[in-house]
Amino acid sequence: MSQNHNITDETIDSIPKVFVVGAGIRGRKHLTLEAITYLRKVPVVLFFPTKSISSQWLEENIEVIKCESLLPLYEDGSVDTDNYNRIAKKILVTAQKHGSVTVLIPGHPKVGVSWIQDLEKYEYDTEIELKVIDGISSFDTMLTDLRRDPLEQGAVVIDANRMLLYRLNLDPRMDYYIYHVCSVGTSRTHVSNPSLDNRLDLLKSWLLRSFPSDHEVTLVQSDIISGDRSAVETCLLKELEKLASSITFATSLFIRGVQPSFESLDKEFLAMVKQN
Repeated sequence: MSQNHNITDETIDSIPKVFVVGAGIRGRKHLTLEAITYLRKVPVVLFFPTKSISSQWLEENIEVIKCESLLPLYEDGSVDTDNYNRIAKKILVTAQKHGSVTVLIPGHPKVGVSWIQDLEKYEYDTEIELKVIDGISSFDTMLTDLRRDPLEQGAVVIDANRMLLYRLNLDPRMDYYIYHVCSVGTSRTHVSNPSLDNRLDLLKSWLLRSFPSDHEVTLVQSDIISGDRSAVETCLLKELEKLASSITFATSLFIRGVQPSFESLDKEFLAMVKQN
């Protein structure tokens, strides 16, 4: 198969270029035309393998020149910042060596990908030129799975540890999409067993300040292959620890907001809207 790649002066410059491409949630099905363009325009692609995206598939079907997995740098049980530093340094070294590199990651690069911040610091120091290419995020697929409109219902998307660290007050009338419930109260990345060191009890205690104990909470993981069904498990907030064995690094916790009462409406604003 001939390879007609568009490697020009744009991709090889005095300042190395890093293109971070979102692969979406369903692998091959979510790769955009823009994503494919950036996979083909560089000498090396660094990526995290998924069930449908492998080195062989990228080389044979997308005509990637060369690709290398980043998975060995993400050590199970290691401190998360150590993992992020290893990944960021690998990307920087590869970009400096080849002039440009594309990094393919699941989901959207700006949704819960901490090491992107390291790359942004490198860009600020003019060590690289960084471009982020959008991908479909887990938040997008959860909206479909749960049949919720975040604008109509009102929604907050937040990291579990950030919520606890800053003791953020919650409005129970809003929907909450809580990320990283796999590592509450710990900096360790226990990928093989997220229940290790996971302090769900602390998360539950904080949520109980705003929601009743018999309020339902839902653990969600969008299907990564067919998209026909998601993995959903529901329990009462007071029983949150029951979900521990089902939590993975791909699950998020959804809390449906309490329907606002009619008494809470701003009657003057409502009258103004109706008149105009």
